[in-house]
Amino acid sequence: MSENADLVCEMYEAFNRGDVDKALELLHPQPELYQPPEVVDADTYIGLEAFLRGMSLFTEEWDDPRFEPQEVDEVDSSVLMRVRISGRGKRSGLEMTTEFFHVWTLRDGKPWRCCVRSTRNEALEAARLSE
Repeated sequence: MSENADLVCEMYEAFNRGDVDKALELLHPQPELYQPPEVVDADTYIGLEAFLRGMSLFTEEWDDPRFEPQEVDEVDSSVLMRVRISGRGKRSGLEMTTEFFHVWTLRDGKPWRCCVRSTRNEALEAARLSE
């Protein structure tokens, strides 16, 4: 993997082990999150406070959410990853798993903009990249 991909994966690992401070230290101080249109309450979140709100809206229905990169590629200078998201539903108590594609663009050497989409092609298009 590239240095950029390693950095993004390190950020996910920190989040998964509950080390939010480390995850935020690795994240750009003015991050952007672009959620997929089919997700309830999907929106664009710009700035750290908004980014955290967008993440919490997505994960608030889950107990112990985990973001596990399954495939990681570098496209241009961005990091494209298929991410398995798993956890237990707070209301149902059932284990849940879904997958999305995340494209991270880095700025100042840190993960900055994340475009989340359901398919690889949609993610590349949202991030205005091509293979």
